[in-house]
Amino acid sequence: MLTVVLLFVATVSAVSDDENFEPGQEVQILRSLASKFISAENDFTQARSNSAYFPFVKSRKENERIKRLNSTTINSDDYMMKITEQLKTWRGFEEIDSAVALTYANLMFETFYSLSPDLRTSFLQSSMSADDLQQLPLSWQYLLPHQFYDDLGLDGAGFAELVNSSPGNTAMLYKIAMVLRDEAVDMRDAFMNNLNLPDQYREDMGYILGYRWGIESEADSNYDYTMSTLLHLPSDVVMGINNATFDNLNIADNLEDTSMWDLASPQTKVAWFTRFENRKGWKEVAGTPHHMMRHGHLLSGAPLDKLRELKGNKEIETSLLAEVLDNTEMNPLRVQELWEALADVDREKSFIAQASNLDVSQILSHYDTTDIIHTPHQHHVMLENAWFSQDKFNVPWVNFLAIAFSYMNNEEFVSWTYKELQSLGRFVVILSPAEIDLIPANDFNSTMLGMILSSTLSLPQLNSIYLKYLDNNYQVADATLNPILLSALPSATILSANPPFIWSQDKTNLLVASAKFSPGQMHSLHEISKPGHWAPANLSAILSTHPQCMSMYVNPREFRAKLDYVVAAIYTAGPDKFHVIATKVQKLPRHLLMAWLEEAHTRPGSKRLPGEWWNSNVLLDRVTSTSIPDSGTVNPFPSHPLAAQFDRFTSANRSMLPSLALAGMSCHCINLVETPDTMEVLALYRYHTESQGKVAAMPSSARRCWAKKVRQFLHLKAFLFNVTVDSESELLSLLTTSDIKTVGGEIFLTWGGPALASITHPEVMHEVLMVVGHTFPHLYLRNGVTYNCMKVMANALLDTLIREEGGINFRVLTHVHNLVPYTDTRVLEAGPADIRLYVSSVLSPTCKAVCLKKKERELVRQMILQSYGPPSTWLPLDLVELGDLLVVMARSDLAAVNPTSLRMASAQLASSTLFASSLTEIRSQSSSLLYHEACGAWLGGKDGRQSDEAVGMFKQWKMLANFIVVGNFLQVEVLLKKIDVPKPRSGVNDFRRKRQAPTLTDGIDYKSIYTIVMNDMKAKFDAKELSDAQKMEATKVITETQKMLGDSSFAVLGLE
Repeated sequence: MLTVVLLFVATVSAVSDDENFEPGQEVQILRSLASKFISAENDFTQARSNSAYFPFVKSRKENERIKRLNSTTINSDDYMMKITEQLKTWRGFEEIDSAVALTYANLMFETFYSLSPDLRTSFLQSSMSADDLQQLPLSWQYLLPHQFYDDLGLDGAGFAELVNSSPGNTAMLYKIAMVLRDEAVDMRDAFMNNLNLPDQYREDMGYILGYRWGIESEADSNYDYTMSTLLHLPSDVVMGINNATFDNLNIADNLEDTSMWDLASPQTKVAWFTRFENRKGWKEVAGTPHHMMRHGHLLSGAPLDKLRELKGNKEIETSLLAEVLDNTEMNPLRVQELWEALADVDREKSFIAQASNLDVSQILSHYDTTDIIHTPHQHHVMLENAWFSQDKFNVPWVNFLAIAFSYMNNEEFVSWTYKELQSLGRFVVILSPAEIDLIPANDFNSTMLGMILSSTLSLPQLNSIYLKYLDNNYQVADATLNPILLSALPSATILSANPPFIWSQDKTNLLVASAKFSPGQMHSLHEISKPGHWAPANLSAILSTHPQCMSMYVNPREFRAKLDYVVAAIYTAGPDKFHVIATKVQKLPRHLLMAWLEEAHTRPGSKRLPGEWWNSNVLLDRVTSTSIPDSGTVNPFPSHPLAAQFDRFTSANRSMLPSLALAGMSCHCINLVETPDTMEVLALYRYHTESQGKVAAMPSSARRCWAKKVRQFLHLKAFLFNVTVDSESELLSLLTTSDIKTVGGEIFLTWGGPALASITHPEVMHEVLMVVGHTFPHLYLRNGVTYNCMKVMANALLDTLIREEGGINFRVLTHVHNLVPYTDTRVLEAGPADIRLYVSSVLSPTCKAVCLKKKERELVRQMILQSYGPPSTWLPLDLVELGDLLVVMARSDLAAVNPTSLRMASAQLASSTLFASSLTEIRSQSSSLLYHEACGAWLGGKDGRQSDEAVGMFKQWKMLANFIVVGNFLQVEVLLKKIDVPKPRSGVNDFRRKRQAPTLTDGIDYKSIYTIVMNDMKAKFDAKELSDAQKMEATKVITETQKMLGDSSFAVLGLE
């Protein structure tokens, strides 16, 4: 250590011109940091002193003591060097020596020298106040061992203020939360209540609350946690709350707060209902009117069989159920079940609010039994206002059809009059362009356009309506053209001398309409906007509505040259549109965002001199003494991750706003980030990339470069805390929970399974693999990680948790999370109730799109059958809960599903599946692929050919897709043929009917269909038209469907 420090002192002395520079201070600081680090408790599940793991010989002894999986191999120097060399070769992870680490430390000490002498003295004497701490650079605040925080005298609100100063800095959020882990409950809850927590980070905060603060064991506390705190907890923590804690924390009373309930995820609602019922019973949820008013909203997490008990319940007025429905967001299948319990008068009152959630049979029944003829216009208008208020409607298509058909009595479109088109209104969206073309043109005037146009119409539909409008008005130019119809303007019309718009007045509407433009239309828009598109007013409109259009006519060089105009346009839009533009600019192509950062880096003040390092104050748009926010401008979203950047935006000292372009960071730019500020910059970078949608991913090049930057940060920590590091496994052992949560599983996967599973520090390995397990499965396909890597990590984590828990339980499944499918048959030892709760209360829809080989598919299939029972007994909600996990089921399993269950679940299965989503950043692919295609590429193949495993997975997806299509087909059959308008639950529980007159399930004769298919197959076999492969497949189908045929045949015939 002494040699390193002397070298460090000499280096700093040579470069420092600070008159306050005192060479002895660095030695004192480093010794203080090292001594406090080694004596500090770590921030893992079981808090222990770092001295129990450092130096690393102690970690190796700990591995042996706990009998860690493959501990002999992991502790081997040869194995550690092998992993290190492989990462050096295949990931470009170069060795970082002490001299390089010194340059990172120098960045920290330069900021230290800029502090006031009094502050430096109080730091060196460990006598800092809360004000002193806040004056320290954020990198210092983050890296300091927790002892520096112990004597500050701050209360919970004070600690919250440290985090609130930069809501997007999740690294600091985790840091402070860890500091508070052993504080009193009232202090921690005060911290939570005063925290401006962005919605994006609620789940991550729940990780800290549940796995560090130990809320489930607060049995001796009488302090009430608020609902906002309780709703952050992971499902296994919720289920782990013991009865004494449940009562002492007054959870039953706190759960009465409905104001925050809708913010909870569907999975969390299931967990809380289950725990509440286990403790208090069903009666206190919905047993009496009093309990219904208190806890009725918990029904949004209840299973269908419980909701079914409410039908005919004399104790509960159906008006109370209707009120719960109207005030609580819940799955449509639960709405449908409660709808059956309502009286007719309550159904009439709730129909408008619930029509989008009802089953099509319930809509048809409602129209057959309810007199709505007396107020058709009011009914129509209310439905239009409810369903067409957004650009994209979230209403099942069959429900759209059912409602629209009630307003459409005549399908002879050529004979339609103005009245008939008016009656259909915005529900014209159900008509195809060809059907619109048949309607007489004289019905389409400006008044009619106002009645039928909506943003939900497709471009072909708008084109048909536009042509009809032209035929009726006999001219192209019309200054009063409806803004929605601007999307249908032909390219020639846009470029004409007298277009039906005025650019200065209509540019915003035109830019909004351009979202549906064809390439030809977009080119025309660029041509007319070129003369003034760099004007602040025009550019402001572009950035706040449709910035993607800039990619068509602006190259990186021009963007850099005109960056001042771009920034001026954002300032022209003003504070009111800051957050809108901050979101919209993320849609700019990455090469333009990259150009933004490159140009900003060249501007005065953007670099730390001497050198090329980014000035983090500039890169992150921090508020400084030279950029004081405007006190008269109030931030409308103080808990937004960009709240600090908003404050900087209001300063009179304008910025180039590079913080808005972080998603475009190149490897060069990432490498220039000040190493001490790595975590803060990475946190904001992840916010920008992850806010782009549920299947967003980092560019592969940036991901690997961020991994390298994290390595630099860990080498800096090793230097500051005097830890000797000789291998990659040891380097990763310097991670803390705060680091791990900030870096995230997507970046960690860059190291690969063997490296992560062999981290020397056992607690670090546990936390890293948990974060990987919480990473969405689609990111496994888009990373450098292999299938075997997934199995290595999954089984390493599973083994660790089994050792801690003594077996497989709900907590183990929750922690292994998305790695469960890659484990082994040990997970089948879990109880059926635990597995079912894992699927329904832990896995979100994004977690269920698994890409598995045959062996792992069968493992997940057995888990499902073990917990959900035979497919013939599955209810609609069971199918929705399973979602994309159904891809693992055999053909015979799907064939056994009750048709009514499938019919009712089909809309949600179709809307929630990710297998039809488009994924970018697929290894060895230059363009995007559909999810199932990306899965095939990940499962392997050689010479451009898919492997057998990839082919098998594709067949499974194809089978699931057909399954979903059949369900939607059955919905339309019910709508069009109105087969006795079946009740939603018809046949769900009583599939095998008693001996009676034959009644067909949903009106479909499955035996006849089966016979037709078999006769056709036999004819082709006799004619020798089947190949050997087709014969084998046919034999498999016949074998798999024999049992299903028998059950279905008896049911269709009405026999037992």
